[in-house]
Amino acid sequence: MAVFVAASDETSGKDENSIYHYSGWVAPEQDWSLYFTPAWQEQVLNGPPEIPYLHMTDIRRQGWRDEYKMTRDDADWRMDIAAIVISQMGSLYPLNLQIDGSRFKPLFKDHSVVLPTGGQKRFMPDFLAFMSYAWCVLGYVKVTQPSAEKVNFMVERNSDITDYMNAFYDQLPVALANIKAPELGELMGDFIPVDKKRPPVQAADYLCWLTRHAEANDLGELDLRRFGTISCRQGFKLAIPDSVLTGLAESFTKNGLSREEINNRIRRVRQNNAGIDERPARRNKGRSGR
Repeated sequence: MAVFVAASDETSGKDENSIYHYSGWVAPEQDWSLYFTPAWQEQVLNGPPEIPYLHMTDIRRQGWRDEYKMTRDDADWRMDIAAIVISQMGSLYPLNLQIDGSRFKPLFKDHSVVLPTGGQKRFMPDFLAFMSYAWCVLGYVKVTQPSAEKVNFMVERNSDITDYMNAFYDQLPVALANIKAPELGELMGDFIPVDKKRPPVQAADYLCWLTRHAEANDLGELDLRRFGTISCRQGFKLAIPDSVLTGLAESFTKNGLSREEINNRIRRVRQNNAGIDERPARRNKGRSGR
């Protein structure tokens, strides 16, 4: 079976009004596991000194470097090598989606989403960005990789936000059918939350961080060189249009539930009519967890 893996991460600016970025790489699963991950482990992580992961925010902090006995020169060398490892992996295909937080925040500040388990959360750019990203990935693989049979989505675990993204992913086949693209749903594989120690999501963080700062025109000389090393290849970039944000918000307002209706629905699905801020009923252990 020809399996592809899309590894992704997200980042935004200093506040909710900044540009939100959702970025990732798509490649055959065997290229990730047999070539990229061993090279990343050996050349980027093993050292000396050895580090458990490369995360662009962490490696720039003096306290984090001190914890792993790294000098600033060590850190710069690791970031340089990371760009080289990524650039040498020719099958990695980059995608970047952007949402204008200054438009998203006022449009969706009153909208919430509810999980089947009863959880409630404000509708966040993460959810829209991930669904758009998944649609773009599936479309790319469908068009360019006729032998592909499945695409798995690997994301860095981020508190309960990841659970909501998983729930959205489970509903994606319905959305694809509604836009007359059910064939894309046939490619959907597993939603795989992982920690920072998995090299594919480290590469996604690397892309995401550099892309955001490149768009903001605030990269220093070294980071500009790194970005130039990984960005000289064909990829896909999409800024979610304002018309899409406005239309989606209007649809939510027209077809959505009020907060009181949402709270009442949550109470109905919780064990013994538990309160909104109480723990939901435990899942049946025989279920897969999807």
